[in-house]
Amino acid sequence: MAVNRSVGRDVHIYDANDTNHPDRKELGGLILTNGVTNANFYSMVEIICFIDSFYVLRDEGGTVVQRDDHPLQPDSYYIITAGKVSYTTI
Repeated sequence: MAVNRSVGRDVHIYDANDTNHPDRKELGGLILTNGVTNANFYSMVEIICFIDSFYVLRDEGGTVVQRDDHPLQPDSYYIITAGKVSYTTI
C-alpha cells in the first residue's frame, strides 16, 4: 500500500500554467522546518522540476518570492514562467 507522503505539508508547489484550477496537481511540497530560506526553496524546486525558461515563485497572495536568505513561510507557491515545467515522479 502506498504511503501518502503529502500528509502534514505546509508548503505546496504548483505550476501556475496548469489551467485545471482549482484542481491543479500539486507538484511537491514540504513540511517546513527552521532554517529553510527562500533561496533553499528555489534550489529544492530546481531538484524536482525542470523549467526550461526563466522563472520566479509567487505565493498565494501574488507576491514574488525573492531568492534570498529570508525564512520561507508556510504557503502555496506557484512557478511563474513563460516556459514549460516538467517534474520528476518518485
